[in-house]
Amino acid sequence: MILPLFLAFVEDAEDRELLIGYYSQHRFTLLNEALKVLHDPGLAEDAVQEAFIRFAKVIKRVRSDPKQVRSFLVTITKNVAKDLRGERDAVPLVSLDSIPYDPPDPIDVEELAVLRVEADVAEQIVQSLPSIYSGVFMLRYKYDCSDRDIATLLKISEATVRKRLQRSKTMVANEVQRREAKKKGGGSNA
Repeated sequence: MILPLFLAFVEDAEDRELLIGYYSQHRFTLLNEALKVLHDPGLAEDAVQEAFIRFAKVIKRVRSDPKQVRSFLVTITKNVAKDLRGERDAVPLVSLDSIPYDPPDPIDVEELAVLRVEADVAEQIVQSLPSIYSGVFMLRYKYDCSDRDIATLLKISEATVRKRLQRSKTMVANEVQRREAKKKGGGSNA
């Protein structure tokens, strides 16, 4: 069994067991709720994972009545799904492969300074992604981890790593395009 990512946020063994129990008991209900909002099974799974990550961070304060936990999880999942839907709908999807890249001529000091600023902006864009995407993206491109290393570290499958990398690259490309369009449009919202 592949352990869900949210278990990485809990140190206490008792809390881990509790989370696994809640996950097993409510996973399909939460997936159904997320699907109602997102109409995308992949994003619905991401919403449930993110909801459990948020729940894991507050589990010590919420260990009460199982019915309250269920409605708490449903509420979190719906909110995460709405956030993901807003992010998805706000920026049209474009493949990184469709963005032309023309390598620059030999770099001078001014160009190097500009590239450093652009790298900082790119890192800010990546950090603004949902945690399940930014973490995988940073492990791959900043720390040069392989799919296998990332999968082992996050306790997810290599296929999930590849899918999250694909989605994160798309989100980054869209944000870069949005910012470029905003620059060209003279600062207006594009």
